[in-house]
Amino acid sequence: MSRRRSIGLLFAIVSMIGSGLIGARAEDYPTRPIRLLIHTAAGSLVDVLGRIVAQELGDKLGQSVVVDNRPGAATQIAVEQLVHSPADGYTLMINTSEATMTPFLKKSYRYDPIKDFTPISLVVTSWTVFAVNPQVPAKTLPELIAFSKSHAGGVRYGSGGTGGVLHIAVEMLKLKSGGNFVHVPYRGGAQAATDAISGQIEMVSMGLASTRVAEGGKLRVLAQTGPSRHPMLPDVPTTAEAGLPDVRMDTWFGLVGPPNMPKEVVERIGRELAVIVKQPAFQDKLAKIGLAVDFKPGAEFNAFMAADTKKWQQLIPAMGIAQVD
Repeated sequence: MSRRRSIGLLFAIVSMIGSGLIGARAEDYPTRPIRLLIHTAAGSLVDVLGRIVAQELGDKLGQSVVVDNRPGAATQIAVEQLVHSPADGYTLMINTSEATMTPFLKKSYRYDPIKDFTPISLVVTSWTVFAVNPQVPAKTLPELIAFSKSHAGGVRYGSGGTGGVLHIAVEMLKLKSGGNFVHVPYRGGAQAATDAISGQIEMVSMGLASTRVAEGGKLRVLAQTGPSRHPMLPDVPTTAEAGLPDVRMDTWFGLVGPPNMPKEVVERIGRELAVIVKQPAFQDKLAKIGLAVDFKPGAEFNAFMAADTKKWQQLIPAMGIAQVD
């Protein structure tokens, strides 16, 4: 073999390695089980969704998708596992809104939501619900805002913790409405809801799936922060309907991989997800846990995350929420 041909072959091999085509060819992928990282504990909403996606995606790809829960450190334990895994499509992760919010909430968070992941697709979304104790004299969101301004000490609201989506949602309401809302952080949303029911606090910020605790008049649900009324709460107006279109809290869930995954593998997974999200049975499973399909393929998902990052970069400091370690 001539020296020129040898150099050409070497460059071709290096190019294939760099693009990930060696060991991860689209026509062969997948040839073994896939690991799906979940950055929350078993039983959480992210975990439940992850197991639904794992089952459906595994059936489509013809290989098992094995859920691997790695909770802790503001999602960074799971993220560490992901970004240091080979970019061959055999380690994936369910990413959430926290990826674009946490960089502006925690000093110790060191991952870039755009550069450090390969976006495969946005899959589903959910939104936040505002509910009050029935003794609160407010039957609409505008009435609650007015009450918060006149009530001594404002309206105390509970969420599952400082810096979480449920906390940020009410701080956004406070910023956009001028209402007087005082955060009472809890270690979990269940205790916050319990204290709202008992009257220890006036208001609670919840995920859609948690609104079952309001059944029987235990809480009065005033508004939901999504783009439309969710089937779980068809009679509850959105924040836009209440005159506050800028108070929008979409909690999104998408599938990502390590940086620099091969385009062909990303597209293969994305094509299967595009089919899965159209299935009525899949949509029904989502509706039961307060989620709805919001599919965006890789490039659109990437643009969406970039816009979401810019939004929180501006809004979180405006809310006066200081970064913590």
